[in-house]
Amino acid sequence: MSLPVDPLPPEELFRRHSPELLRFFTRQTRCSELAADLRQETWLRLQGRRTEEIGNVRAFLYRIARNLLIDHHRQQQTRPQSAPLDEALESELPDPERAIEDSRRLARLQLLMHELPEHLRQALLWNRLDGLTQREIGERLGVSESMAGRYILKALEYCQERMDDH
Repeated sequence: MSLPVDPLPPEELFRRHSPELLRFFTRQTRCSELAADLRQETWLRLQGRRTEEIGNVRAFLYRIARNLLIDHHRQQQTRPQSAPLDEALESELPDPERAIEDSRRLARLQLLMHELPEHLRQALLWNRLDGLTQREIGERLGVSESMAGRYILKALEYCQERMDDH
């Protein structure tokens, strides 16, 4: 007694069973993105096979699906669930000395910014904080694009020199 052979090509049969497979994977994984990835992997494993070799395509698809789920669960079990201890102990925050030094540098930079002529300060702030281009800054200040670039450069050089002196 032989299994029934589906007369349609595998592509059409997969398309027909695709929504059902997606629901199956979604129920099993509780993640729609993972379910879509597994359904795609099922299709990749079906590609290139002839219907005559497969017999019942729906049963074959579910066998592939179960095997993919087993593989996925094995991978999850072998993957570490938490970061190594030394990584977990590392802090994203700077140490207290570094935080104090950064605060001092920021206060110094704020003072330096107020020492700059208004047009240089404004050009630098628009460029660095607002992301404006030299052309946009030039239009706002009523100067050429290249002059706006010089304003930014002058402001940066002044602040850098004064920060280095300190």
